Amino acid sequence: MEAILLILAVVLPLSFVLIFLRKLISNLGDATTITKLQERDEKKE
Repeated sequence: MEAILLILAVVLPLSFVLIFLRKLISNLGDATTITKLQERDEKKE
C-alpha cells in the first residue's frame, strides 16, 4: 500500500509538470512541433 502511495506521489506531480510545460511551450509558439508531439503521444496510447 505504501508503495502505491509513493508511486502516486511521484507520478501525479510529474504529470502536472508535463502538462504545464506543454501548455507553456504551446503559448510560446511553434505549434507545428507541439502537434507532432501530441500525435506521437496519441499513437503510444
